[in-house]
Amino acid sequence: MNTLIITGGHIDLPFAKKQVDTGVWDCVISADSGLNFCRKAGIWPDVILGDFDSADPDVLQFFQKKCPERILTFPAQKDETDTELAILHAIRAGADRITLLGATGSRLDHVLGNLQLLLPAMEAGAACIILDEHNRIRMIRDTLTIRREEQFGRYVSLLPFTPQVEGLTLTGFVYETENFTLTSGKARGVSNEIRDEEARIVLKSGILIVIESRD
Repeated sequence: MNTLIITGGHIDLPFAKKQVDTGVWDCVISADSGLNFCRKAGIWPDVILGDFDSADPDVLQFFQKKCPERILTFPAQKDETDTELAILHAIRAGADRITLLGATGSRLDHVLGNLQLLLPAMEAGAACIILDEHNRIRMIRDTLTIRREEQFGRYVSLLPFTPQVEGLTLTGFVYETENFTLTSGKARGVSNEIRDEEARIVLKSGILIVIESRD
């Protein structure tokens, strides 16, 4: 089940609209002010959820009139962010692939919080990607192969999510390594590049954040 979550961070309208239009989505979830983009782009989410403290009141009222049965309202004082609620809803509905639009932007606390949310998705068996016009971000704990023709941008950065990532082997990159231990507190894995037609990341233990980026 391929699920798209539209949340309330920065969204580049042409880029995001292209992703929505070209993707094949089994379910589209709007989290809080992600609804503003949905209204602009003419998107009708299957599920609309959040505390709606940041959604445009006129936009919310529009969807309340048109499709009230799709709206799930939560209290403002809660443990989970609206994005987390959307991911948990997707997991419960059986999503095995999740794409997040609007999960980055100027609020670094929200960006870092959303990076944390890649973990429960991965633990539930769902491949979760944070996507914007400059970055494709995912979390891995074993092996990832990136084909040059499918890479998102020029750079591939590897950041340890756990204190250590052990047994890291990189092949097909400009900077390769074998059985290396990548440690938090250093920027050793930033700005690598794919050299061959296919690049491979293998690790034996730990969790790695993989960021494909372009300027």
